[in-house]
Amino acid sequence: MREGRRRFVPLACVFAVVLAALVVGLCAGAAAPARAAAPPAHSLWWTVLYGPVNTNISQFVDVAEGPDGSLYAGGMYNGTLGDDNGDLLVAKFNASDAATTHMVWTHTWDDPDAHLFDKAEAIAVDRSGAVIAAGITETESDATSWVVAKWSTHGTALWQKTFAASTLVAEYAFAWDVACDHAGNVYVCGMVQTGTSGGHDVTSLVVRKLARTDGHVIWTHAYKGYPDSYNAATRLALDPAGNVYCTGDATSAHGDEDIIACKLRSSDGHQVWARRIAGAKHLDDEGTDIAVRGGGVWVTGGEYTGASTREVVLAKYTLAGKLLWTRTWLEQAKTREYPNAVAVDKHGNAVVVGAGNDDPVTREHAFVLRYSSAGVLSWRRISYDTVSHEAEWIDVVCDAAGNIWVGGDTDTGSSEAFLVARYSASGARPWRSIWKGPDGLAGECDALCFGKTGLFAAGTITTIAGGAGAAAVKFTR
Repeated sequence: MREGRRRFVPLACVFAVVLAALVVGLCAGAAAPARAAAPPAHSLWWTVLYGPVNTNISQFVDVAEGPDGSLYAGGMYNGTLGDDNGDLLVAKFNASDAATTHMVWTHTWDDPDAHLFDKAEAIAVDRSGAVIAAGITETESDATSWVVAKWSTHGTALWQKTFAASTLVAEYAFAWDVACDHAGNVYVCGMVQTGTSGGHDVTSLVVRKLARTDGHVIWTHAYKGYPDSYNAATRLALDPAGNVYCTGDATSAHGDEDIIACKLRSSDGHQVWARRIAGAKHLDDEGTDIAVRGGGVWVTGGEYTGASTREVVLAKYTLAGKLLWTRTWLEQAKTREYPNAVAVDKHGNAVVVGAGNDDPVTREHAFVLRYSSAGVLSWRRISYDTVSHEAEWIDVVCDAAGNIWVGGDTDTGSSEAFLVARYSASGARPWRSIWKGPDGLAGECDALCFGKTGLFAAGTITTIAGGAGAAAVKFTR
């Protein structure tokens, strides 16, 4: 069971735009279904991006919509199974259902010095249609750095920046989320190691604001917490004024980790407030997602209440940091719940999705929890395969009508499958789609966005040669 939505993977820095001939090859590979498999149920179109070597791994881990309705995805291209390499990947898609080829362009970036592991962990699209990818790059010394890169809506490389860990240790730095404000400025959050103490890493929760034009740093905020402690930001969100809200985890005075949420001022990165949610048993807790809508801030995460018990936590704050309510949820005694994502509809109803398992592990259940704006649990839905007893929801979005769209995976008894479902505001499930890719082997949905013309989902599918392709699917409403 993964701890939180963001997965740890190393990355690298400097630009390498794919040559035109290679781009054509990528698009041809993506459109290639001479593979005779049924399309995903309820899908309008799908495409898979394969690397030149079928045993290698490509994957999409985040998606976004542009101002004109175009769709974007980011992740990793052509990594080698078992080795630390792969290139940061971004792609643009034509959302039109009538298009003959949906992939408009793809670009990769590989650190020309190290040629090791480069990956986008998140993407954002600004008002001009430019796409920004943030992630990690592995250096020759086996350290990692942040990498942030920007392409125009036409796929032209505009700028790229890398940010190493502290010069005191030159070890680990991870960028895990990115967002853009109305002016096009870029905000990135993550973690930076600043030292070691007592055999563990000392890190800071770091947020940077970068200029739209060339990516230069406007400000950096580092939250160090208690002395010699671990602190990290996993997710961020912006309010209309561009103020930054982020969540993650931070070491407490007891030496365990708390869920943390904080607000930073857009103009200078000043910390307006920071709030902690601490479990009663002094075990490691983690903030996994944050949403800002209207006058509210919603934070979700996991909180241990015992060695075999981990609850879902959902807290709502005002923009000024006042706690309005906190709710916890546990499927049954001695289950460990792992919330991956939260989404909020226009009425302030919040939906949390994730997965949990029992102890000893005999069943893994995917859950959907819907709370009213006042914090009342309206309903919950539990899913798992009847044979394998395994399923997980990884991402969630809400549309204007209050419908809830969830993506993840389920083990159908022989392998995992790319799983997407739609729930109504009342908790009914009109449809779901289970897909194992064009080779019929396995898949996983990692990210969703609800666009102007339907739902866009992305993830990975397994190839017949044992590698993986980056999959993108557009579903009906």
